[in-house]
Amino acid sequence: MSERAGVQFYRKEIELTGAVRLGLDLLFLCTVFFQARGALLGEIFPFGPAAVVAVAGRRPRLLWPAVAIATTGAWFGNPGTIYTSAFLYLLLGVIFSIYPVLRKAGVLTQGTVAPAAVILVKGLSLTFSQPSFYGWVQIIFEALLSWGLSCAFLHAAVTSRHEERYLGVGLFLLGVLLGFQGLHLFDLSLQGTISRYIILLAALAGGPGAGAAAGAAVGFLPSLAQIVPPALAGLLAFAGLIAGSLKTMGKVGVVGGFLLAHLLLANYFLGQDNVLTALKEGVVVALALMMTPSTLINNIERYFAPPAIVPAGSSGYGRHEALKAALKGMARSLKFTGFTESPEVTVRQVAGATCRGCPAGKVCWELEGMQMLTLLQDLLQKGDHGTLTSADIPEWLASRCGRTRELLAALTHEAVKLKGLAAENALADWLANTFDTLASLITTGVEEGEAEEQRLKLVVGTATIPRYQADVCGDTFMSAKLEAEKQLLVLADGMGAGREAAEMSATTVELVRDLLAAGFPPDKALQALNMILLLRATREAFTTCDVALINCCTGAAEFYKLGACPTFILRDGTVKTCGSPSLPAGILEEIRIEPVYEELQEGDLLVMVSDGVLEAHREINEKEKWLVKALQRAGEGRPQEIADRLLKQARALANGRPRDDMAIIVARIERIGV
Repeated sequence: MSERAGVQFYRKEIELTGAVRLGLDLLFLCTVFFQARGALLGEIFPFGPAAVVAVAGRRPRLLWPAVAIATTGAWFGNPGTIYTSAFLYLLLGVIFSIYPVLRKAGVLTQGTVAPAAVILVKGLSLTFSQPSFYGWVQIIFEALLSWGLSCAFLHAAVTSRHEERYLGVGLFLLGVLLGFQGLHLFDLSLQGTISRYIILLAALAGGPGAGAAAGAAVGFLPSLAQIVPPALAGLLAFAGLIAGSLKTMGKVGVVGGFLLAHLLLANYFLGQDNVLTALKEGVVVALALMMTPSTLINNIERYFAPPAIVPAGSSGYGRHEALKAALKGMARSLKFTGFTESPEVTVRQVAGATCRGCPAGKVCWELEGMQMLTLLQDLLQKGDHGTLTSADIPEWLASRCGRTRELLAALTHEAVKLKGLAAENALADWLANTFDTLASLITTGVEEGEAEEQRLKLVVGTATIPRYQADVCGDTFMSAKLEAEKQLLVLADGMGAGREAAEMSATTVELVRDLLAAGFPPDKALQALNMILLLRATREAFTTCDVALINCCTGAAEFYKLGACPTFILRDGTVKTCGSPSLPAGILEEIRIEPVYEELQEGDLLVMVSDGVLEAHREINEKEKWLVKALQRAGEGRPQEIADRLLKQARALANGRPRDDMAIIVARIERIGV
């Protein structure tokens, strides 16, 4: 494969990943449609609200599409109550949009939103139409079911217990299958066909026990939708048992056992009229199973398999898998940071404790409640930056409040506590992401293939100078080999100048090198760098970071920048700049990292500079142009000569008194053996 073809394939793979992600989102929204359509006994619809709450809690970006899809599903399922259903789903969307803090709340808090909305909307509808005792019993029963389903869906996404995950996934599939009730394709029941396909998958992946359990579960579906004898459950449970017993024979054995059980018992359980239909559905799902990719079967099989116990002192892939599972478990536990309260709740608690018994309390909280609430929230936010004083209290409140000192002290205390919780949550999130990354790296190391043959090399030249009247340059650079084929170039510029800036930039460079050498992806490494700088700094401190990763086998290059200057590439007298807008590391908890990909060729000249070099020219519009012109005149000189020449020109532009530290890295791509 040529260099250009390799880069094009890499970019196509990235686009395919995005397309797969979009496809999974669309598939998930389709399940919401059938959840909203599914009904118990033809008149209870608890799955739709539970599905929308699960989307709001676990995939908030899909909330409003899910609201629209659920409303459409309700219209197809029960057109007579479409207005009530539409208002119910709209209310759920509005609640989770107005109160985003609910997305970080616990499972019980999020799950309670569904029954509250069901009782409110359907209770009002019943009150204004035909109130009855049976109607209220039905609403309360539907609310309780929606609450239980919401908690099950939400908990299944975060729990590490296999039994709880099985329960949540099983209930979710139950709602989807109920949504297929009454739908037919070519005289075949879609619910029956999909149910039988699930049984075959369970039998092939989990054996006779899983097949029998799946058959019994889906066999009760018709009796859940309407009052009918659950005869089908016995047939499907037996068919799943026979199919799973022949798992060792592969797909052919599972399909043969399933069809054999149908032939033996369909006439007894279903009656002569329904035997032919059942056999048609069995043949269709048998063909579907034969065309199912083996990758899907293997993933489901791993899901059914119990966690392996690795003996002490054992080695190999089993221990890798155990360590991977342990790291992922720690990551999941760290991502749950407990129940957090909103600023409004905190303010009301402070006011309740401070203003209790105050003669002016009626005026403050009954006549001017919203104004007081807004003021105290502003003071709580302001308390993050230091102790509040009496000057922060407006005159209209200070003139009648006799407890300003106690109020300010309580707000300052709560502000400090909230700030500490935010720092702990940020650290926990970073540690969780780190554990996830380590878990993925374990598999990567096991499945790593042979390295490609290296055909390129980098010849590097560097030059630095401190700013005027400074004895140490605050910019630090490094050129290092990460693997047999990977070359790293990194340049960091610490805030300010002198020894403190030099220490920070040196720490940045070494940390980036160590994380990348350990196998961290570049974006994860830079996110870890950002978090560490945030946690270690006692006051405002940040650093820029410019990273270039060059594959010496293919010539593919990746550039990552955190507040860094553009990278310049000289090829055949033409200079190309590569950059992306970003903030330095150590300023915000969340940073956006956008890599830039380029394909380097033999003879290319790569130049990385700190901002002191570009800002040597006083004209804003000429900051990059002067360096481009200087590179075009560089010719075929050695990288070290070019670096020295560029630094000399930058110093001359600053009249010999650089206002900032300057650092330059120049690298030429050459073929090995030349």
